[in-house]
Amino acid sequence: MSPARMIAVVGGASGIGASTARTLAAAGDSLIILDRDGEAAAALAAAIGARALTLDVADADSVARAFAALEAPLYGLVVSSGVVDTGKLASLDVARWNEILAVNLTGVFLCCRAASPLLAEGGRIVTLGSLAARTGGVITGAAYAASKAGVEALTKSMAQELAPRSITVNCVSPGAIDTPMTARHPAEQKARYDAIVPLRRHGRAEEVAAAIRFLLSEEASYLTGAVIPVNGGVRMD
Repeated sequence: MSPARMIAVVGGASGIGASTARTLAAAGDSLIILDRDGEAAAALAAAIGARALTLDVADADSVARAFAALEAPLYGLVVSSGVVDTGKLASLDVARWNEILAVNLTGVFLCCRAASPLLAEGGRIVTLGSLAARTGGVITGAAYAASKAGVEALTKSMAQELAPRSITVNCVSPGAIDTPMTARHPAEQKARYDAIVPLRRHGRAEEVAAAIRFLLSEEASYLTGAVIPVNGGVRMD
């Protein structure tokens, strides 16, 4: 039997990250769950036989400390941390803009930079984008859309840079998914969104986790720099 793969899941204590952690643990992978909510991360880790660490992706020192506690070789990194924001241009101040980009974009950069030296030859990185990167945001606002567009570009840049080590870097781009993050959206707003989705519903976190699991697999070894939409067909490109 081959040894279990070691995979770090950032933002793994809730939502898509937690569903990903459960999916990977069920498949036999060894996991490290990293999240700002250390208590929730520890609880999930205990439930699935994983290890938990606390980190704040918006704090470069916190990211550096957390990844310094990890041991090479690391097979995979999933960066699913993020915050949603619906602020439009007229109501968006600079402080909130900087906060969203610090978590959703700079945090991805910091985690990937810290993990890169730990990744084994042929390793995997999966980032989380959003439909908003392509649409400008149906429900979400300017800062969120801009941050997720940046994640797509960063993913493609890293894919080129890490290819000589046979490390693939791909992005999963969900549409609206039923998670605690989207639970704050008004019901009528969610219903309007579902009405324009060909599959007529929000997605489920485990459906996104399945796409992430595929990108971490050997079957995806020739796929890099890709943005994989999981959006119910609301945008097909």
